[in-house]
Amino acid sequence: MPTRLLAIGDIHLGRTLRRLPDVLDPERLGPAAALRAAVDVARQLKVSAVLLAGDVADKEHDLYHAHGILTDLLGKLEADGIPVLAVAGNHDHETLPRLCRTLPTLQILGRGGTWETVTIEGDGGPVDVLGWSFPATHHTSSPTRGLPTVSGETPTVGLLHADLDVGSSRYAPVSRRELEAAGAVRWLLGHIHQPSLLVDDPAPGYLGSLVGLQPNETGPRGPWLVTVENERISLEHLQQSPLRWHHLELPVDDLADAREELPARVADALRELAAASESHLRGAEAVGVRVRLVGRAADHAGLRAVMDDLNREGFFITEGDQVLFIDAVTSSARPVHDLEELARHENPPGLLARQLLALQDNQAGDLLGEARNRLRSIDLKGNFGALTDREHDDDALTGSLIQAGYAVLDELLRSHEEVDRGPA
Repeated sequence: MPTRLLAIGDIHLGRTLRRLPDVLDPERLGPAAALRAAVDVARQLKVSAVLLAGDVADKEHDLYHAHGILTDLLGKLEADGIPVLAVAGNHDHETLPRLCRTLPTLQILGRGGTWETVTIEGDGGPVDVLGWSFPATHHTSSPTRGLPTVSGETPTVGLLHADLDVGSSRYAPVSRRELEAAGAVRWLLGHIHQPSLLVDDPAPGYLGSLVGLQPNETGPRGPWLVTVENERISLEHLQQSPLRWHHLELPVDDLADAREELPARVADALRELAAASESHLRGAEAVGVRVRLVGRAADHAGLRAVMDDLNREGFFITEGDQVLFIDAVTSSARPVHDLEELARHENPPGLLARQLLALQDNQAGDLLGEARNRLRSIDLKGNFGALTDREHDDDALTGSLIQAGYAVLDELLRSHEEVDRGPA
């Protein structure tokens, strides 16, 4: 029998999922539900230990929320003789030690930023778990100071919450070279929510978030099964998150009447997505889809109207046991305007056409920076406090600017046409 461990990345208990349709229950899809499912798997597989790679709780004020969930789940694991080892991340460097005071079965490795090793005795022999915990919210130096050299006599798993290969950072910057210098260690990292571990490559990588916490966290989610057999460590990603996110491009070139045709096309695209059974969506209770409209739209005004309706009212379908819903609709679809020709003119439509061309060619960094700064200043105002978690990443911002730019361009061209025609 091999020795098996279950490794879990960023959980963020207390984080609220937003923009879900009313038909879905956030409590069935969020971090707590994903953790319960992971604990069920750990018990079914009779693993020798569960490993948590930091940011178990989202914020300090989530202490009591996390305590209630962990009390139940740790009790189940303890009844099955399964210990839980964790390292503290930047989000829970205070909360995790406080939880340990009343949850003695939760063991923190490397408190205070010092390295610590614990040996797990499994069916297939011992496994060393080497870990380091955040001593404060920010840690600007490499955590490898004091990192012991591992001989490899006992298979060793490294558990660390850190920023990998980024140069300077406030979140424990560490290089791949520094970790590999420690010797025969299979490094499992927390902090970045996008999984990057490779099954066939022993290089350090991220476990990823247990469940996608926002729409840009696409791709597979879930815990990792770590199997140690004949002193060889292998990994398997158990893709069991109840909620997945997916980005979809939808061509609109042949739409003659967007108001009549686009809603049906969106519904068909969701059904096709469900029927395709893509591996990272299979088994999910809900799939949130961000649609980006692409191509040239003859009915650009109708397209914008339908987009506004979908974003305001929401849209979902049910296929079997799975709900697929529209998280947002953005557009890079262009009206049937010749931007290159318009850009030749020194007038308002020409200036706007040049900006749109720059956005479409990803050559508008200054414009994106100005837009992001203005949105952030709005977010900081008291009346907009509930919106402070909205995204300002380059892709979303570019899409919004292109959409707004084409709307303004349509109005400018319409005004110019009215001026050219003169009074009726």
